[in-house]
Amino acid sequence: MNLDTTYLGLALPHPFICGASPLVDDLDNVRRLEDAGAAAIVMNSLFEEQITHDAMSAWFADELVDEPAPETLAFFPESSALGRGPDDYLEHLRQVKHAVAVPIIGSLNGSTPGGWLEYARLIEEAGADALELNVYYLATDVDETGLAIEDRVVAISRSVKEAVAVPVTVKLSSFFSSIANIAKRLEEAGLDGIVLFNRFYQP
Repeated sequence: MNLDTTYLGLALPHPFICGASPLVDDLDNVRRLEDAGAAAIVMNSLFEEQITHDAMSAWFADELVDEPAPETLAFFPESSALGRGPDDYLEHLRQVKHAVAVPIIGSLNGSTPGGWLEYARLIEEAGADALELNVYYLATDVDETGLAIEDRVVAISRSVKEAVAVPVTVKLSSFFSSIANIAKRLEEAGLDGIVLFNRFYQP
């Protein structure tokens, strides 16, 4: 039986793809996934918070060396609580790409416009064959409309798509009042695919 297919324009021998999971943290496990038949592998996400934390740490080191109350820095989370830092993520992506022959899909998680979007290009440069954009956002502002949230998702997705040459897909949560409409808008914005659905612990 011929199971050849394409995903985001990538030619695959079958549609079984290993989604983002802790299995990609270890290179031996990545090789085992390929040996077990995974047609492509999705990296864990690099989070906007990790990039912001990294930038803030550099700012504190540069600007607050003489801070009279260094204990205030304890209010910031340890980098280990956020997973791999941006530089470590990019280096691990390079190693994963070198370790296997199957397509590697990078993943970027964020919900606001900002400098973190430059990491889409850096993930591409590190060797990702495609990029999965995770734009989960928990709405807590009573004055923010659903349309405003959707507009931001589309704007961020369009910015990422314009920044890279590799295919870009968007992973959505199920909390949109019209999934069909947001999917249509993302297609019109040039996105190459949509992943349904993200699962999160609920507040």
